[in-house]
Amino acid sequence: MAAPRGTYTFWRWPAAAAGATSLAWDLTVLRDPGPTTYFWAHQFSFEGGDVGYFGLQAHDLRDDGSRGRLAVFSIWSATGCGDNPGCHGGVEGEPFWTCRLGYDWRAGRPYRLRLALRQRRWWSASVTDLDAGVETLVGSLQVPRRWGGLDLAWRGSSVWTEFYGANVPGGLAAPEQVPHARVRFGEPAANELTAPSGHANQLGGGDWDNSLVTDDDRGVVHQMGIPLDEG
Repeated sequence: MAAPRGTYTFWRWPAAAAGATSLAWDLTVLRDPGPTTYFWAHQFSFEGGDVGYFGLQAHDLRDDGSRGRLAVFSIWSATGCGDNPGCHGGVEGEPFWTCRLGYDWRAGRPYRLRLALRQRRWWSASVTDLDAGVETLVGSLQVPRRWGGLDLAWRGSSVWTEFYGANVPGGLAAPEQVPHARVRFGEPAANELTAPSGHANQLGGGDWDNSLVTDDDRGVVHQMGIPLDEG
């Protein structure tokens, strides 16, 4: 199936970030793509464990059966969940747990996404509307006992944009069918104060050159579905 090129930023972290118990970053949707299945997320790993991600989604199925904007927090090989009835396990038979919360983010507003170890084995994800000063708990996931903190110093972390072209009726046939989305990921921080030591922007595989990743003075800007006359 035809698809746009994915957008990625890979963050490198200093030794001081080893075993971090929190990770936070700002996310601002600069251009709203409308009701389509975009997902903007930060992916991370655990010491001695598996991978997780946390981000905002433009439009998808919510746990109550409605469709709309969401915050989504997931960890592979987690062992349980709490703090949200929209948390559940088992996706296509994989050892995977996820929390999906209806969250009506607004374009142009900055949101701080934060992952933190709440208590032993339990990691919580929250979104704060920085303009309103309101923090919302998305949910908590329990990890195996043998896992440590975040494995940033060795395995790093990454932010990315994903577009579910498979959800477009009839599939994608041309680049102009990809809604134009533009978001800014702010530079992340581990344990509140530790900054990355560097980063690299990259485009993934795809069929059309209508995606772009650039730096600005507040972080990195990811675009997908850029009109060809603007690219």
